[in-house]
Amino acid sequence: MSPGTAGLLRPVIDASPTPMWVIGPDGAVTLVNEAAASVLGYSSEGQLIGRCSHDALHSRRPDGSPYPIHQCPIITTSGTVHRSHSEDFVDRRGRMVHVRWRLTQLRDSDHRLLTFTPDPKGAPRCPGSASVAFDDLVEYVRQACSDPLLTPERLARQAGVSLRTLQAAFREHQTSPAREIRMARLRKGRSLLQDGAGVTDAAFACGFSDPATFSRAYRRAFGYAPAAAKRAA
Repeated sequence: MSPGTAGLLRPVIDASPTPMWVIGPDGAVTLVNEAAASVLGYSSEGQLIGRCSHDALHSRRPDGSPYPIHQCPIITTSGTVHRSHSEDFVDRRGRMVHVRWRLTQLRDSDHRLLTFTPDPKGAPRCPGSASVAFDDLVEYVRQACSDPLLTPERLARQAGVSLRTLQAAFREHQTSPAREIRMARLRKGRSLLQDGAGVTDAAFACGFSDPATFSRAYRRAFGYAPAAAKRAA
């Protein structure tokens, strides 16, 4: 981004009440407004400028495990992401902040604009260990499937049971946690495609880490490519 473009963009970003920051081609934060810094617990924008965006946003998952940068859709996605997506950020004190985010490719630039808003009500609640009812677990999976970090292991931890107990609960219904997570994502993806979403947007919005994996899984599950569902919409 040229100094002139940055100079024009800075007052617009600074004046916005919506958390915003600009990600450079190397993944570093080049511009950030006070709203974004405040949501993440920083007292000034200068504490974020120059840092790796991925590390500043969420270097770890909600369960405490590392979040590899190559699995981060904010960094790995190219171009504009029109639909908002769910994600857990980590603030300066290490607390999780559930947000909805969008990504916009800046015109005539290799920089991208990230906008996000806190969404505490959007974080689905998992049934506790006192109730490992299959229907409750399936409903939680349906609500949380857009989270790319949802796995059987994480589902078990959040439900407060062992993975073996979780698998046994699903086995009684001739299915598995992994299958229910995958099918919930694919059904959500199909619904988005039927509503007019593009294949890439639908893939990320329903929890897949890349469009190619989504397309292969979609074809196996439904017998036709996701592009066909979009054309029929």
